Amino acid sequence: MMKRLLFCIVFLVLHLQIQAQTTLSYEQARQAVLLAEEELMTGGHTYLNSQEAKVDDIFMEYKLGELSQGFRNAEQNAAALHFFKAKPLIDRSGVFRFLQKMPKGAVLHLHNTASVSSKWVVDDLSYMPGLLRCTTATGRSVLTFRRTPKEHKCQSDYVRVSDERRNSLDRRIYDQNFERLINLYTPVPELEFPTITQVWDRFQDMFDIIGDALTYLPAFRAYHWQMLEELYNDNVMYAEIRTSCKTLYDASGRTFSRERTIRELYSLNEKFVKLHPDFLGIKIIVAVYRGYEMDQLRETVEEFRHLHHALPHFVVGFDLVGQEDKGKPLYALLSALRDLPPTARLFLHGGETNWFGASTDINLLDALLLNTTRIGHGYALAKHPILLNAVKSRQIAVEVSPISNQVLHLVWDLRNHPGAQYLSLDVPIVICSDDPGFWNAKGLSYDFYYAIMSLAPNNAGLRILKTLVWNSVKFSTLTEEEKTRAFQILELTWSRFIDKVLEGSVF
Repeated sequence: MMKRLLFCIVFLVLHLQIQAQTTLSYEQARQAVLLAEEELMTGGHTYLNSQEAKVDDIFMEYKLGELSQGFRNAEQNAAALHFFKAKPLIDRSGVFRFLQKMPKGAVLHLHNTASVSSKWVVDDLSYMPGLLRCTTATGRSVLTFRRTPKEHKCQSDYVRVSDERRNSLDRRIYDQNFERLINLYTPVPELEFPTITQVWDRFQDMFDIIGDALTYLPAFRAYHWQMLEELYNDNVMYAEIRTSCKTLYDASGRTFSRERTIRELYSLNEKFVKLHPDFLGIKIIVAVYRGYEMDQLRETVEEFRHLHHALPHFVVGFDLVGQEDKGKPLYALLSALRDLPPTARLFLHGGETNWFGASTDINLLDALLLNTTRIGHGYALAKHPILLNAVKSRQIAVEVSPISNQVLHLVWDLRNHPGAQYLSLDVPIVICSDDPGFWNAKGLSYDFYYAIMSLAPNNAGLRILKTLVWNSVKFSTLTEEEKTRAFQILELTWSRFIDKVLEGSVF
């Protein structure tokens, strides 16, 4: 109601100024509009106490300093650069140091098999005994701990990674080349990935390259423990993980049911939370390939029903994944999606596209009609004002992943990302990282950097940051009791963070 009133005030101010120049002075009209816009924006009504206001002043010195430097020298303007070119600048940034130390609440859109830094995959997983590599007919490598040529579609012999490394001329060069198998990073993304098709083909290949290795039980445990460590070390307190829930296997060749996969994640989560009482753990969103035929989709829905029934407060929802432009539209899958149990929630990818009036962006309409709990990406939402208004009025959070949208070719300069419009209109959003391990990132801080430096206006600081952090808990699937505890922990860690900034131990 307050937001609508402010909009009316802005409209009246502009209308009256045109109709009668004597109604308000030019300066009064100008300031009224600027103030009303600020009030309409995300964070416009977030309260900062005196200590937070001081921290905001400190933060803004760094932010405006970096933006001014970028204005003078476009090559130093990280906020406008592709992440692959900006990362060295971001790593040296005072704003980034602040964001790394800042409690970030929750990450609500994160795919498990691309959640861990590629450096850890090289330094740890690739040195695990028994890791094999083979090559398919198309030249794609496959990493695994078992020899199953038919499943892997391998044409070459299996070779031990340890033998390849030992026989290489330079171990460091071998490891660098190995990392390229599961990392899209390139200093020249515009040359290596000139089209969206090329970058998506390479991106989806990487899931196939590493997928089987990650379902080896010891690797699965080590990888997901590292996922939790990296989130915790980046001051993330909770995560909702999307996983395809593949079946696991062990050194003897035994395979296990999908329920075992979920039980393993549940057990890892319980152990991690015990060791880190200020970490609230994870919940699982089962994510199924959107290109499945209807029979396959119905099978996975039935399997999901079983998993959700076994652990309803851990396996909380369902999603469809894969390149949305090439996958089946939601409208074609309605009959299967309607078979989901009523206690399960949908967290549907929708509108991850530059198209307008195509089946991909119309997925947003079907996601809303299916009563999705949140929208994954929602990049095209700005082109659909009725849907945008519905998202805002129904308080359905949009999971915005700035770096993902940039790397996967939706936008080059993130200042042009529709998330800026969502912030200006106070559309509920949460900042997410999607697949950070696949593009030389980890945790959530890099995406927060672009959120505050590129999506937010130049003069926006701690109010927007605090609102986005609190949004991440507000729009999570935590129970009311869990949310109460989450906000208590968040208030405490936030207060300690504010004190540390004022003590000078952050910058």
